[in-house]
Amino acid sequence: MLLQRATPLSQHFIRSRPLLPLPFAPPARAMSTPTAENDPPKPTGLVMQIIIRRDLLTVHKWPTGPLLAQSAHAATAVLHKYRDHPDVRKYLEGEDGRGWEGMRKVVLEVPDENSLQEVATKIDNLANPIPYHLWIEQPENSPTALALIPNKRPKQLKKILDEHCKLFD
Repeated sequence: MLLQRATPLSQHFIRSRPLLPLPFAPPARAMSTPTAENDPPKPTGLVMQIIIRRDLLTVHKWPTGPLLAQSAHAATAVLHKYRDHPDVRKYLEGEDGRGWEGMRKVVLEVPDENSLQEVATKIDNLANPIPYHLWIEQPENSPTALALIPNKRPKQLKKILDEHCKLFD
């Protein structure tokens, strides 16, 4: 069977091959039964918020790709840093071992570095702060993105995000 890439190089074809066996076996709880594979994973109600700086595109003229990489760096870092937090584990594993199939994220924006730092400070000052990771791009030593651990968006956090952020567009 031939598959065509959906890229500007669509004139090139690749031949599909069966996947090679993985060098490791997934945990038993992550394996699905044939009937469970067709069912959607059970939702956890957890959402990860990723906040990026709009000025990196508009003022500093960063290309879109590197900006997207900043959000990926922050999201990966927060999941690694807080991998033992119960909400992170639930987000990744879910109730049925398939949490990773139903991950929910929202990407928000703030105007600039000061706004990003202000959001971080306000989160730190919450009665029950939600863990996050502020990605600092090197060698520029510049904060570019902030990712919170998956959470159920408590009212205090919702207020901060609604006041300081908007959906990235």
